[in-house]
Amino acid sequence: MPEEHVVVVTGIVKLKDKILLLKRNSKMEMHPDKWSLPGGKVISGETLFQALQREIKEETNLEIKEAKKYISDYTFTRPSGKNTVGFCFLVDAKNNKVRLSKEFTNFTWINPDEIGNYDIIPYLKEDVRKAFSL
Repeated sequence: MPEEHVVVVTGIVKLKDKILLLKRNSKMEMHPDKWSLPGGKVISGETLFQALQREIKEETNLEIKEAKKYISDYTFTRPSGKNTVGFCFLVDAKNNKVRLSKEFTNFTWINPDEIGNYDIIPYLKEDVRKAFSL
């Protein structure tokens, strides 16, 4: 039986000179209570950008502009043992009217250089630094 892979997308959502951070709830399988970026699993038949649009809308109620900038790709193994491949993009929000899904308990808009002040998933800090050449 072939190994199952999960494909995920992550968005560094920018509005003017700020980026959006989300605080994961304590019941999340991966990285409970950590600050993170919106994103999630790609569903069969979706492009990476379609998945990113859907996940950002589901998690934050925000719509994003069509333009995107590729930042990185990454791999990790989930607690379930499934291998995961992820892709991170920098995108622009159309507005700042955030409404969180139940996966998250808080959100904040920060300057990219403030990323070190948050208990964020470590590899995401590097993506933000790369996106803004910090």
